[in-house]
Amino acid sequence: MTESDQPRDAPTETERALRATSDALLANIEELATLEQEKRIVKAGDPRLVELSKSIERIAARVLGGTIEERVLTEDAAVEVAVEGPTAPGLPIEEVEPRSPHEILEEWRDAERRAASVAPGSPEAAELATRIERLRFEYRRAHERAEGRG
Repeated sequence: MTESDQPRDAPTETERALRATSDALLANIEELATLEQEKRIVKAGDPRLVELSKSIERIAARVLGGTIEERVLTEDAAVEVAVEGPTAPGLPIEEVEPRSPHEILEEWRDAERRAASVAPGSPEAAELATRIERLRFEYRRAHERAEGRG
């Protein structure tokens, strides 16, 4: 049995990031569908229609960002697997156990602290903003699971 065939104690960072990104995408898509259904029954000219459309646009932008993040993660994962690195992912996303709310909150707080210390508008600030948004959704989903709602 090679080292890569042996069971691991915990998912790799890449596996966890793929799971979190996928969970966030699903949550955003669910929210989009809900708002779109609501928007379909609002009459033209109703001010709620504009607000719903703005919300949908914001969520769609998050979905686009999430799909880009997911593509980058899958490309990185493919490289890790190709070189048979010790942290190469090997589990399907669905088999990766989601993190606990506590673990997510710890990372979220760290990302918020880092974001406060970088130059606004910098590439690092943009990356951290995306990460914070992903963590916010991951945290919400973890809480829903913990409460039996997800």
